[in-house]
Amino acid sequence: MQHPPSTGHNSSSSTTNDATTTAIPTLKVMRLQKPELDVAKAGTLKSSGYLLGSSLCLPDSFGVIHVGETFTAYLGALNVSKRLPVTSLTITAQLQTPSQRFHMASKTLDECNAKGGCVLQPEQGIDSIVSQTLEEAGQHILRVEVGYGGTGGTIKSLRKFYRFQVSNPLVISEITHRSGELSCFSSIMLQNSSNESKGGLTVSSADFEAAPGFISENISRRSPNCTTTNAKETNSTIRIGTKNISLPRGVDLFDRSGRLERGNSMQYLFKVTKSTTQPTPGSFVNGITAGDQLGKVVFTWRKACGEFGRMASFPLPCPATNPLPDLNDPGQTSKKITTIPSSPNLMLPVTIEPINPPKEVHVGIPFDVEFLVVNRSHQFISAQLLFRLEQMKGVSVCGPSSKNLEEIPGNGGNASVLFRFIALTSGLVQLAGCYVMNLATEQTIRQPPLLNLMVTVD
Repeated sequence: MQHPPSTGHNSSSSTTNDATTTAIPTLKVMRLQKPELDVAKAGTLKSSGYLLGSSLCLPDSFGVIHVGETFTAYLGALNVSKRLPVTSLTITAQLQTPSQRFHMASKTLDECNAKGGCVLQPEQGIDSIVSQTLEEAGQHILRVEVGYGGTGGTIKSLRKFYRFQVSNPLVISEITHRSGELSCFSSIMLQNSSNESKGGLTVSSADFEAAPGFISENISRRSPNCTTTNAKETNSTIRIGTKNISLPRGVDLFDRSGRLERGNSMQYLFKVTKSTTQPTPGSFVNGITAGDQLGKVVFTWRKACGEFGRMASFPLPCPATNPLPDLNDPGQTSKKITTIPSSPNLMLPVTIEPINPPKEVHVGIPFDVEFLVVNRSHQFISAQLLFRLEQMKGVSVCGPSSKNLEEIPGNGGNASVLFRFIALTSGLVQLAGCYVMNLATEQTIRQPPLLNLMVTVD
């Protein structure tokens, strides 16, 4: 339990005179923390108190607060007068973050406020506990306002403001790679870059919360070999039966505990697969499409005294099948060109995906590929799908190289179009050079390579 520093108006309740009909309440605000080191064991009593015992102290600040923790505060209004009551008492609390403001809800205080205020008899009080999960870094302000009855039935008020900083100790970096039509691999790096978490943090769990229609699998990060039989690398060995068992070193156990000191990082790998039994909202027939939301990674960590916090990554989208090559396009300098973003967290307004493409084609024999055109923007689009022959290597369009589509609605609207191609050389050929033109605005959106084809000779 910690006393915070306050800025604002401080009240005193003992200075009253004969003209007043109500006392002035005294406001008490404290931040609450509950260390989780005191865990009861079988056959023990709780009367012994916390394991920390007399080492618990009440610092005069809020202390270090991290994103993901739950901020909990005690609010109390006291009437220290021995002869006058406090009338029409109301208490409201708000937590102001850098981007928004939250009402700190309390059943006791909200019921009192709903009745127009409560009456505190001499030497009585009302209190409550409020809490809010911290979701962003920066300066936060706890604003507490107390209203009470004044002389002649007027309402007076006093306010207190408590400013504190919330830091973000963990930095999450992610890279997602496409693996076929039904799965993606997401590599997540977690780094402790905070100067304030001097004692480090312990990561207790890392879970991938898959979006509806997807299944996630945690591929454990590589940990030190703790079963080595080399006696020089272990502290000691024990003999069980006829076998010598090497005990792990302390440093190995430390590495596997999830301890993340300042400046250190951990790497996690997850595989996200399209569910074959649970349908995906807004999904299409070809499995995962570029831009589909796969889910997010949620980390749970603990501080030195056991206080825990939770931190989540941004939703991870599925990237395109292949990165976009750096191609020059001198013939289109007068038109607006949009390329695929370098960051996988951004997606194209219009994406192209092949539907059940052939796994093998033959040189000189035409083959058909149907494409799914998905409009991920918020507006209708009159689209034309075209292939530029100068950017196609080893394969060419057989027939018209551009086709107009009907108007496609926004927010996931889609249409399909069929193209015929012919392979010119054998080997592994990449189908590239695809563009989508918005006929209304003449904006041209360059697509990444659509698929790889294995071309054989009969």
